[in-house]
Amino acid sequence: MRGKFQLAALSVLLGTFPALADQTTPVQGIHNNNPSVVALTNATIITEPGERIENATLVVQDGLIQSIERSNRAPSGARVVDATGYTVYPGFIDAYSNYGVEQPGDRPRGGRSNAPVYTNERQGGNASNAAVHAEQQWFETVTPDASEAQSYVQHGFTSVQSVRMDGIFRGRTTTLSLADKLPNDIIYNAVGHHAASFDKGSSSQQYPNSLMGSIALIRQTLSDAAWYAEAAGLNTLQGPVEFNSALDSLKSLNSERVIFEASDDLNLLRARRVFAEFSVPFTGVGSGFEYSRIDEIKAADLDLILPVNFPAAPEMGDQFSELDVSLADLRHWERAPANAAALEQAQVRFSFTMHGLDNKRDFWKNIRKAVDYGLSERQALAALTTIPAAQAGVSGQVGRISPGYRADFVVARGNLFEDGEIVSVWLQGEEQEIGNMHPVSFSGEYAMSLFDHDLSLTVSDSGRVSATLKISEDEEISVRDARVEDDKLKFLADLSALDMPGTYRFELERETVTTLAGRAQSAGGALDTIVATSTANDEESSASEQNSGDAQQPVEFVSRLTYPNVGFGRESQPEQMNLHIRNATIWTADDQGVLENADMLVRDGRIHRIGRDLSTPRGYEVIDATGMHVTPGMVDEHSHIAISQGVNEGTEAVTAEVRIGDVVNPDDIHIYRSLAGGTTVAHLLHGSANPIGGQGQAIKLRWGESAEGLKFDQTPPTIKMALGENVKQSNWGDLYTARYPQTRMGVAAIMRDYFQTAQEYTEAQEQYADLSRSERRRTAPPRTNYRLQALAEILQGERFTHVHSYVASEVLSLLTVAEDLGFRIQTFTHILEGYKVAEELAEHGAGASTFADWWAFKFEAYDAIPFNACLMMEQGVLTSINSDSRDLQRRLNTEAAKSVRYCDMDEHEALKMATIYPAMQLRIDEYVGSLTPGKHADFVIWNEHPLSAYAQPQQTWIEGRKYFDRSDDLAQRALIAEEREMLIEAVLNAGQEAHRGARGGYRQAQPEWHCNDNHDVWLEDIYHSHALEQATRELH
Repeated sequence: MRGKFQLAALSVLLGTFPALADQTTPVQGIHNNNPSVVALTNATIITEPGERIENATLVVQDGLIQSIERSNRAPSGARVVDATGYTVYPGFIDAYSNYGVEQPGDRPRGGRSNAPVYTNERQGGNASNAAVHAEQQWFETVTPDASEAQSYVQHGFTSVQSVRMDGIFRGRTTTLSLADKLPNDIIYNAVGHHAASFDKGSSSQQYPNSLMGSIALIRQTLSDAAWYAEAAGLNTLQGPVEFNSALDSLKSLNSERVIFEASDDLNLLRARRVFAEFSVPFTGVGSGFEYSRIDEIKAADLDLILPVNFPAAPEMGDQFSELDVSLADLRHWERAPANAAALEQAQVRFSFTMHGLDNKRDFWKNIRKAVDYGLSERQALAALTTIPAAQAGVSGQVGRISPGYRADFVVARGNLFEDGEIVSVWLQGEEQEIGNMHPVSFSGEYAMSLFDHDLSLTVSDSGRVSATLKISEDEEISVRDARVEDDKLKFLADLSALDMPGTYRFELERETVTTLAGRAQSAGGALDTIVATSTANDEESSASEQNSGDAQQPVEFVSRLTYPNVGFGRESQPEQMNLHIRNATIWTADDQGVLENADMLVRDGRIHRIGRDLSTPRGYEVIDATGMHVTPGMVDEHSHIAISQGVNEGTEAVTAEVRIGDVVNPDDIHIYRSLAGGTTVAHLLHGSANPIGGQGQAIKLRWGESAEGLKFDQTPPTIKMALGENVKQSNWGDLYTARYPQTRMGVAAIMRDYFQTAQEYTEAQEQYADLSRSERRRTAPPRTNYRLQALAEILQGERFTHVHSYVASEVLSLLTVAEDLGFRIQTFTHILEGYKVAEELAEHGAGASTFADWWAFKFEAYDAIPFNACLMMEQGVLTSINSDSRDLQRRLNTEAAKSVRYCDMDEHEALKMATIYPAMQLRIDEYVGSLTPGKHADFVIWNEHPLSAYAQPQQTWIEGRKYFDRSDDLAQRALIAEEREMLIEAVLNAGQEAHRGARGGYRQAQPEWHCNDNHDVWLEDIYHSHALEQATRELH
């Protein structure tokens, strides 16, 4: 260390000569030969978090830190700044900013007023999608802006990592000093990390218009980049590899890093997963919701850049406005300031950013609030210095006060994490004054002697200046016109009480830290010299300073933290139990039929035995189900609950690459509500906006689990296809007439075309696999195409089709295409004219999942009849009843019962249409759908006959865990009401200051998605009016 400081001192001596030879910009006029050495003496220097040097001297020259001396000696010839009583921090760094780089134009407006754009103009080797511009290197557009820089500098920031925040792949970041200099002089790291988001930004191109479309585009682009690197210099079997500047920039991404902006905790985890598929190092820009899924955040090994945009208190103007505020929003308002502390406790690395703040002036207020809520000061400082320096790739230049580092630092009076004040910010060795570094303060209590009289003087100069003179505790001298002028305390006093008539003029100035010196003079010339000495208790002052650094007491919250963090969320997952259900009517949905007065044993999450008068094994919980009915959990073949940010990627005719599994929303209250209706499995489907849509995802309704924890992993892959008016854009408006197909004939044609292309895709892969080792070295591999790969899986019998359909003629058309190409349609869904082609369905081996009694609700449904299910079953078609509705998903039992009413179907057979038959259509009947020993213990206990309109589930179990209990639900309602009342009271008592936070700091509610909802979720008007009215919120 001694040698290091000696080298630094030598550097100071050598550096007294001008250092202009290293700059490329010619000097215009006279050269500046002024000495550039500055020494801040007597300072408390925090060199990095946890490292503190008292009474030290910081030496700066030519924009660099030369030395930190553990003494008060300044180099000869240096300009000396007395920093007695001041703390010097490393300059703060914002790792996510758009300062200084070219900004995008206006975002395209949504709606149906502009003709859709399906392609991107190709020029200069750019990507085919306008939201992908990874080749952009934003240092090329850097333009310093002194005014904008001040909005950072006044808070202590000295450098930022910047990128244009536009698009999905946004280009390369650049790290800049906030100094007002030439761009060449402020760029610390020209070509930094890649930046990305799900938001397509200013792109006017249609694709993608959904979250799952954005994820699919990212996955395809990452795969293409890896292929592009592997194919460099080679030809494929089909010909040369194109030049693509975006892929060329991304080809080494897995050895670099991406900085990803996410809108909430779920999107953060989604982004982490898709980049992890390609082993890409990942830094996420957080949202403030990380605490709500802290275990998942920790398990994902995330590196974060954290906004401090704490939400404003919800508006509570009257008792009616209270009803519009959800419990989730109330909880977030209370807990958001503790987000950083939760991440620190979970050992998740993070830095702070001003990005996302409605008002940058709230930055330090919110940082201090985070410290009040449990964040350590050391971690807070690291989040402003060493961590963002590492995230920006400039750890060797900034983030610490160390010899050789940039002279970027902050001088503060007091502790910034309590009530300290920034007085100056040094940028590349040049000072920007924020406040007065040496203000004169007279506040305090003093003892003084005046004309041989002992007096006490009390002064306050915070705000309006006041002074008090006392002879004794009970006797006071009248003082008036107190003021601070020219760094002097001045006032007038009548000294008649001292037997000295007349008014005296007092004039005092600060002599030392503890003394004032001056004089008092009468109009007649009487004069006395004054020395006033502070009477403050030094020990008390020292103790106060010591206590100010103590750790904050843990904050006690009114709200509960549940998973998900909404009303009826769970504080933990239910325990898996071994059960003996006694004396129930058991509807097995298998060959055993309906068993009266029967018992069922559940062990290790599976059904163990069913019979009468079974013995209770040791350790089993007994449920007396006398008078009750037990059925398998309902299985919904067609659902759109629990999907985030769009149910359709309806921008192109074929979007087989998109995956509902990427956008499962575990926070959706309809998971819980469906459990309350006895449903345990839902098949989440893409909508019906295109002939070949996206991949489906079956979930178990394990309320309180993560998105990944909901997935029914044993379900074979599925995909949604569609026929009818939606896919040919009949009902989309006059502007939507360009995308093929526009006719029913075209629908069949494009399906045939894409499946034939998928066959060719498979053949190309097989042809490459057959090449010899030497031939492979000379040949680029076929590019992975996730769209064609999904279709190839259909042809190979590995992915199963569920087809939106109404009209019989179209069903026959698709059956012909499938049979010509050698694959089988798994299930036609809706299929309201299925009764017309039941024979053909049965012959093909297709299932049918239909509505119980929907008819005439649109032209395609004019020929629908309520006898459809019965007629198809009579012809041997595997038939189920589906919901396609968040409401009907809670009533699948009564939907199945309608076939008993309309066509006298057997009751047990009717129940099977909502249990085992949809399970068979999903190919999960090995696990669920019936109460058969060995299957998952997914069952419902009903208070009435399960096909009765009066039947209510009392308990719903999944794999031996109780996810719904009616008595628990009633208790939860009381707890929620009590919690809401306490939180509302906290809001009302918080004062007006609490309403100054971020208005957009709350989670955006998801609409109720329907099959034909096709909106661009990245545009401002994504939610049509009825969706806003029906936005999914938890029960109050």
